[in-house]
Amino acid sequence: MPDRRKIPKCYRIRAGFLYASVFIIFLALLYQLIRIQIFDHRKYHTLALSQQFERLEIPTRRGLVFDRNGLKLAESIQVSSVFADPLLIEDKKETAKVISDVLSLNTSNVVKLLNSKKRFVWIKRRVEDRHAEVIRRLKLQGIGLRNEYKRVYPYGELCCHVIGFTDVDEIGLEGVEHSLNQTLSGSKGYKVIEKDGHQRQISTLNEETISARYGDSIFLTIDYKIQSIVENELENACLKWQPNSATAIVMDPSTGEILAMANRPSFNLNFVQDSKQHERRNRAITDCFEPGSIIKPLIVCGALDSGLVKEDETFFCYNGTYKVRRRVIRDIHPYDYLTVSEIVINSSNIGMVQLGMLMGGKRLYNHLSNFSFGKKLGIELPGESKGIIRPLNLWSTYSIASVAFGYEIAATPLQLTTAFCSIANGGTLLRPRIVYAIADYAGKRVKRKYELPERIQRVISPKVAREVMSPMLEDVVKEGTGRNAMLFEYRVAGKTGTAKKLQRIGNKMRYSDNKHIGSFVGYAPADNPKICVLVTLNEPKNGDYYGGIVAAPVVSDIIKRVLRYMQVEPQYIRTVRR
Repeated sequence: MPDRRKIPKCYRIRAGFLYASVFIIFLALLYQLIRIQIFDHRKYHTLALSQQFERLEIPTRRGLVFDRNGLKLAESIQVSSVFADPLLIEDKKETAKVISDVLSLNTSNVVKLLNSKKRFVWIKRRVEDRHAEVIRRLKLQGIGLRNEYKRVYPYGELCCHVIGFTDVDEIGLEGVEHSLNQTLSGSKGYKVIEKDGHQRQISTLNEETISARYGDSIFLTIDYKIQSIVENELENACLKWQPNSATAIVMDPSTGEILAMANRPSFNLNFVQDSKQHERRNRAITDCFEPGSIIKPLIVCGALDSGLVKEDETFFCYNGTYKVRRRVIRDIHPYDYLTVSEIVINSSNIGMVQLGMLMGGKRLYNHLSNFSFGKKLGIELPGESKGIIRPLNLWSTYSIASVAFGYEIAATPLQLTTAFCSIANGGTLLRPRIVYAIADYAGKRVKRKYELPERIQRVISPKVAREVMSPMLEDVVKEGTGRNAMLFEYRVAGKTGTAKKLQRIGNKMRYSDNKHIGSFVGYAPADNPKICVLVTLNEPKNGDYYGGIVAAPVVSDIIKRVLRYMQVEPQYIRTVRR
């Protein structure tokens, strides 16, 4: 053995440094081994499992939307979506070019996706079947297909504002798709698959699989045939009068069920991305307006119910010009003496102002509040407006006069329809309904059926509603402002409404002389009402704007066609048979 003293010092230093380095490396390796095996055991165990096993989501299937008779209005169909695992793709540029050509995508955008450090990125979702088949045949490394569901609407524009639509993840954004999103959605499931070293599926662990729960389906109160009739007649009216917008509602006055609700403009539910925001608004519940003369029968009911007047009591109407302090109230036609019935039949503003003053501000305010003006009715649709009825302490000295013939108060088409249904059904205000029942996915087993009618409160006495106001409204159609709504087959009761619109002129808001809202609401048969129909046209053109001219004929045509569809026997035939 060589004498250490004879070994040069520089060699001894080098040897010591080598020993120390080996020792340090050993300690580092030991530390890493301890860290991996003890401190980071869970992390690396999880990582190993993630490479060997993968948890895949099993998509749920959104519930269906049916009309009241079981006709399918919305459903989800299975489609393919293209995804990528960027870490498995070697030639990203070439892969991006191939995918872009097939799916008509921007190549640079696809390259950015493929350069992601994530293990999963969507390339394009809900692709056409032919494109999915091409991708499947190409067998590109790191590119795959997953099944998803896409919401489709078989009838396109029909009932679009009621049904609403979903986003790409099938989350409801509008209509009943939004308001009943939780009911329709269901819950997703998942399964665990085992993979080999090349990330290919070997097997599925059945004991780890949880099935998806399909969403419940809903039945609307909407009747497809009635909805089609309403949309057809509303479209014809829009072509004739060219309004900025229009709304129509058909309601069953005995139950509060909405049989049809339509708006113009509208949009195609299958191409929501091509529509504009104002086209998607459900004006029947979101837009409120000063109703004008259409509100007069409701106020007269309050005066009659309070015992302040009788239907044959007369009022002097000042031959068409009446002064309330510094403000002048006018009638379209001059009248001298009119009974309460004639005030309604001829739609006299001066007569109504006198009735309003007789009622007084507090009684008038409370009576209109009872009809839920200024309150939401609670329909199962998003975006409902409560309308406007200002607190009594904000009324001016002219407010009673204005409110009496439909100004300084704003109501939605739904509120007005519901209010007139209370006259038709004998005096009870009912909550309007758009959902009839909730069932299992297939629509076979009903889980919940809504109790109808849902009573809010009594707003008119049965005697006034049936024996006084209904005959008055029938006379409006027979000999008053609503003559264009008269039918030979059925007895129609109704009321016209024409209101000037407010517009800004300079720094002030003034009522326009050339912008109006024309409305008509009617129900039939007058002696046993089956339907109540409202039509309102916002800023009609082509020479006329009065509700009795632009809206009454539309209501008449809707009533005639709907009652025939409902097989309500024409009353003139019944009279002959007697």
